[in-house]
Amino acid sequence: MNFKQLEIFKTIMDTGSTMAAAAQLGLSQSAISRQLASLEEEIGRELFLRDKGRLIPRPEARLLVNEVDDVAQSVARLRTKVGDVISGAFGEALVRVAFPHSLSTTMLPPIVARFKADHPRVTVEILSGPYDAIERMVYNRTADLGFVRLPVEQHSFDARPLFVSGTTCVMPAGHPLAAKEAIDVNDLARNDLILLGRQRINRNELEHELRRMVPSYRCSLEVHSVETACACAAQGLGIAIVPSLIAEYFRSDAVAMRPFLPDKVSDYGIIILPGTPLSWTAEAFINAIKPGSNDDMTASA
Repeated sequence: MNFKQLEIFKTIMDTGSTMAAAAQLGLSQSAISRQLASLEEEIGRELFLRDKGRLIPRPEARLLVNEVDDVAQSVARLRTKVGDVISGAFGEALVRVAFPHSLSTTMLPPIVARFKADHPRVTVEILSGPYDAIERMVYNRTADLGFVRLPVEQHSFDARPLFVSGTTCVMPAGHPLAAKEAIDVNDLARNDLILLGRQRINRNELEHELRRMVPSYRCSLEVHSVETACACAAQGLGIAIVPSLIAEYFRSDAVAMRPFLPDKVSDYGIIILPGTPLSWTAEAFINAIKPGSNDDMTASA
């Protein structure tokens, strides 16, 4: 016994004939008759008396119809719920995403807008912080997914690389080094530098290279977001050395941006807890981040 047989039985009871049931269900009359015959064979009893093309319900059919109606309503509710699950429009659907401060006000809002257009009833909770804090949020299940520089610095995660980025020097517009097409390590001698937090692996790699090539380099400011680094560079406080992917969001007439040599290429992507399946809506959010899903997003720099 399957739901299709029960649906056909209920429709025949409601309409009074296989022809009317076929019209209502969008099936052929022969298909309706076959399904009804199969149901009766499985039950072992005829449910209708055939009389000159008419179907007259037997008492057993009337006994079953109310139960079948309950089943039909339950299946209809189930179908609606499955549709809600697929669309993310169920109950208190929530996706918690953690992004760096600099991207929470630049890259992220268009992603959320595009995601919400397809999933209007899903609540998106935006968390932000430095990469180490994002890792802790995902590890502690405060966030479902986090956007970080790869490889991760702590813990163990499933990582999905999305972007490749080089390194950019950001300086005040009109700075003498802006006349160059690219900036190398030696150019930074006798210039105040704006560097990202020293707890980052790439900061340590950069400082090692600076000490090797320019022992007299000067770290004038240490900041903890690319947005802050670019804003300080715009005020003439030094030359910021930052990931190109994020720096692109802070281009303005107040600053000049030049590639940094030797280029420090980094991967960026999403981390999730290993062995923890994401909801369909969380997967849909990741798809909204992928390169090509947003014309304004820089896939590589």
